[in-house]
Amino acid sequence: MIVAFLALIHLFQGNLPAEKPLPQENEYVKLEVTLADTCVRPGKLGTILVTFAPIEGIHINANPAVEMTLGHNDVFALYGESEMTVNKENGFLSTRTPVKQQFLVSSEAKPGEYTLKGTLVYYFCSDDEGWCRKFTQSIALTLHVGEG
Repeated sequence: MIVAFLALIHLFQGNLPAEKPLPQENEYVKLEVTLADTCVRPGKLGTILVTFAPIEGIHINANPAVEMTLGHNDVFALYGESEMTVNKENGFLSTRTPVKQQFLVSSEAKPGEYTLKGTLVYYFCSDDEGWCRKFTQSIALTLHVGEG
């Protein structure tokens, strides 16, 4: 029984879809992801700023909200909820102000250069054509951790 199961796994392994790499850019929405400060001390908070620039006729949904995650590490952790401004006229995400997400630098972090890696997920829609899409964008930011 186990041999048959292993044979099936071996048979279908070649037919499993490979994990697709994340697309680097969205043709409908340009992103600028920066740090409010490029140097943060151990035990302190830093802020990631995300500015959206959709092409004309495209909007970013505020619901579901923009979601950010960080890759597994022992140096950085997201802190609190993202701050987003919603356009009161249409309920979409305002592109006039950046989305802000705070993160905490571990108090055990050693001084030096680090790369803060993560993923940003958002939904964008066409006003004219009526479709919406989910987009997942990988992010990588260089941060200097200063002396404690």
